Amino acid sequence: MHRPVTSLFCLALAVAAAAQSADFPVFEPGKYLPNEYKARRQKLMEQMGPGSIGVFFTNPEMVRNNDVDFQFRADSDFLYLTGFDEPDAALILVPGGVSLDGKTVTEVLFCNVSDRMSLTWLGYRMGPQNAMKLLGVGHAESNRVFQFTLERVAALASATKLFTTETLATREKTMGQMQTAFASWRLGAGLQNQSAEGQLSRMREIKSAEEVSLLKHAINVSVKAHIEAMKATRPDMWEYQVSAIVKYVFEVNGCEYTGYPPIVGAGANSTILHYNSNRKQMKAGEIVCMDTAGEYRGYTADITRSFPVSGKFSTEQRAIYEIVLAATDAGIAACKPGASRGAVTSAINRAIGDGLVRLGIISAPNQIGQYFMHGWGHGIGLDVHDPWPTATFRPGMMFTVEPGIYIKEGSPCDPKWWNIGVRIEDNILITETGAENLSASCPRTVAEVERTMAMNSAIAGG
Repeated sequence: MHRPVTSLFCLALAVAAAAQSADFPVFEPGKYLPNEYKARRQKLMEQMGPGSIGVFFTNPEMVRNNDVDFQFRADSDFLYLTGFDEPDAALILVPGGVSLDGKTVTEVLFCNVSDRMSLTWLGYRMGPQNAMKLLGVGHAESNRVFQFTLERVAALASATKLFTTETLATREKTMGQMQTAFASWRLGAGLQNQSAEGQLSRMREIKSAEEVSLLKHAINVSVKAHIEAMKATRPDMWEYQVSAIVKYVFEVNGCEYTGYPPIVGAGANSTILHYNSNRKQMKAGEIVCMDTAGEYRGYTADITRSFPVSGKFSTEQRAIYEIVLAATDAGIAACKPGASRGAVTSAINRAIGDGLVRLGIISAPNQIGQYFMHGWGHGIGLDVHDPWPTATFRPGMMFTVEPGIYIKEGSPCDPKWWNIGVRIEDNILITETGAENLSASCPRTVAEVERTMAMNSAIAGG
């Protein structure tokens, strides 16, 4: 005998509701910052103004191959507003408030329920009830009712303006049922569409004390990883072995991810800015440019160090390294409240230009673009390239300072300089009085690098 489909559906909902009422474990006490999330949502709603609603989605899960997905990572703006780090989630903000289930709400989070099936196959899910308790969100629902609730909220709010993020439109084709429903609804809603990207970027420029603390942890772990890599590196190792060392240090110290694929480039690969295949065997006499950092609770550091495979810089490597270090120091010295990005640019370009002219690699300072072809820095935070100011620096801003010199084989200079790529990248916090280099404990000078490499760790494989 078969139960009617409607009865089965009702039974499934009952089981889900029963499971959802349970308090499931939180494996990392202190992971969530409910007061901060709530304050951020409130600040954004104040900027949105009355007569508006905001709809935001997290990233989708994406197929890597066959039935294997890429490791999920939440959308950074969504993480900033909610702290919610599971897929299939959405957030509606209603500055004017609406009445739902007998209470006035200004925010609704939609997520997967936590039921017996999810616990068996996927493990812990937060679910709507725990989302309200752990994240401080005013109201949460199953994502199964997103479309119904969206239409209801928009009508109750008499909304005329719709705020989303810039990237939403480009993602709708690759996302799930909620996004598909939203795209269809938006076409017929007749609302004035506005981007919340600018507001969120400006909010994210200044880090709170809690955000600074999280970034400091990511930076400190990343420093440890760089040090272990320097200690382990020796001729005839493979780049991927060095990459494996840093990833081990990240994970054993609590980082959930790498902030970006590790860049470990030796010899000619040191001159490739975003090289990350890491498949070359490193040879004596080469230099390594290693750009890698860990991500902790959504926040990523970004550190680069350059060091000799053999443990000792050659005369030419040392000369280039000293120029880049001087440029990095000059750039950091120019970072202070009220200073502009242009002032840092001038300080760095002057140091690199003068140095390369002195070595005879270029004939005039305005030729540095051939060997220093990227910007000197960027914001760090929930993204490795986080929002940062177009105007002047303010306390609480965090960003990198990362000049470099990259001399490819065949460059119009003495061949003794070829295949030397050096970048030194530090993580900076603007304070009330100046700037703090949070990655300063990672070996920076020639003497520090060579001394660290002489420790000869055996952490690497054979």
